[in-house]
Amino acid sequence: MLVPSVFAGSIFTFSLSLGDYITVQIVGGKTQLLGNLVYANIGAANNLPFAAAIATVPVLIMVIYLTAVRRSGALEEL
Repeated sequence: MLVPSVFAGSIFTFSLSLGDYITVQIVGGKTQLLGNLVYANIGAANNLPFAAAIATVPVLIMVIYLTAVRRSGALEEL
């Protein structure tokens, strides 16, 4: 009973974080994250193709994760 709810919670949490590119910039930090690269290439650099290519990485990770969860059968028990 617990496994499907853990999968569902992780799906909701990670999918909501896909659009939080500006949060990394506001909060700050010294590490370079994908969100920082996307924000920098959309803003001052005006390099939209590179920003779009970087932004597909978390989306691909989410698609792979959803495929793995669906194949495990955890979503059928929700």
